Amino acid sequence: MARLSVATRLLMRLDVWAVRWTGSSFFMWLFARRAGLMNDPELESRKAEALVLVTKGRKTGRPRSVVLPYFTFDDKTFVVGSKGGAHDDPDWVLNLRERPAATVYIRRQAKSANMRFATTEERAALWPKLIAFAPTYEGYQRGIRREIPLVIVE
Repeated sequence: MARLSVATRLLMRLDVWAVRWTGSSFFMWLFARRAGLMNDPELESRKAEALVLVTKGRKTGRPRSVVLPYFTFDDKTFVVGSKGGAHDDPDWVLNLRERPAATVYIRRQAKSANMRFATTEERAALWPKLIAFAPTYEGYQRGIRREIPLVIVE
């Protein structure tokens, strides 16, 4: 994986801090603005909330934090391992495959969580609801061969 620039890494750390302490993500706001969604009258009802997921690095064992949108359908809160439609899983998914224990910050509250990958049946029920809410994921899935994982927060 290509190493990110110092500026990008600093902005990502600031976004982690922002979500942990304010509950809002700068990057998610910026994405919505650049995608032209700020003028959408349904944005408030369709806007995903952000969480901070802290995993242990599978190689280093060091804590790794990432800001992710999360969704709740059928009383299941989950995150999507899309990596923007990339052909490989994001690092946080690989970390969770080795160590499913994590910490999540939702609405500024820290919680120890056991993260698990949705079963085939759960994914079949959740996926249509997800793409109805956030159609971008359907395009991501169409463009790749791997199945985008849904990771449930327990």
